Amino acid sequence: MDNVAAHSRRDGPDALEIMSEIISLMCITILAFLLGAKSKRECLVNLTYGRILVFIVYMLSWSFAVTSMVSVSTNNYNITSCTLAMLACDVFYASSKIVIYMWLIERVHVVTAKRTTRFKSWQYRIHIMILIPYVGIFVLMLMFRNIYLLDSGECVIGLQWVASMPLMCYDFFLNLYLTYLFVKPLFNIGRNTGRGNWRETRLYKLTKRTLIASLVCLLVSLANVMSIVISRGHLRGLVCLSCCTLDVTINVMTIHWVKYLFLFILSK
Repeated sequence: MDNVAAHSRRDGPDALEIMSEIISLMCITILAFLLGAKSKRECLVNLTYGRILVFIVYMLSWSFAVTSMVSVSTNNYNITSCTLAMLACDVFYASSKIVIYMWLIERVHVVTAKRTTRFKSWQYRIHIMILIPYVGIFVLMLMFRNIYLLDSGECVIGLQWVASMPLMCYDFFLNLYLTYLFVKPLFNIGRNTGRGNWRETRLYKLTKRTLIASLVCLLVSLANVMSIVISRGHLRGLVCLSCCTLDVTINVMTIHWVKYLFLFILSK
């Protein structure tokens, strides 16, 4: 045991560890800045359901980034830290995805059913039910995962195919479906204005940017999960954590961009 500890101290952090810690630090800074900007503009009495969901996404993403940085710094020769790193991926990452889906469903409801309460809207109820399979996928993520240390002391984590394949398929098709539902009504509104220059309207510009942002979220999430599938769940812990940290940070940046672009356009 003393030889292992001495060996670890002699080697110090390698290039990947340093890079992962820099990525985590940058993401923590960005998420903290966006959370501060969000909270500065909001008042507790004006918090709506959609705004509460956005706050939860920010907090879950920031918590994951902090946990990721701590794990990256401690998971070599440490099976406990390695296990906690995998648990953080399962809990914080999966939870942030669920809340993002709930926020997208809320946005779809606001656009398509303005005069109907949430649970009186059949579309909203169906969309909430679509989230139920994620509970089963989350259970698979907890049951079928890889956590072990190499002889070199490096932490290796990941999801086995029985968990990663359903996650990738579900994530891709749900993101694609929600993007379609969110964009289609806005395009219809723009086309029904009767104006020849409807492509120059503020609503069309917002729709175009929202489509770009949604596709960015879709592609980033797909690339992240696909890396897990291709590696068969045998990624070095710090690589997996860095990819997931970048994933949630880009998602938060995208939500923030769309949210405040919408407020900026309304103020014009």
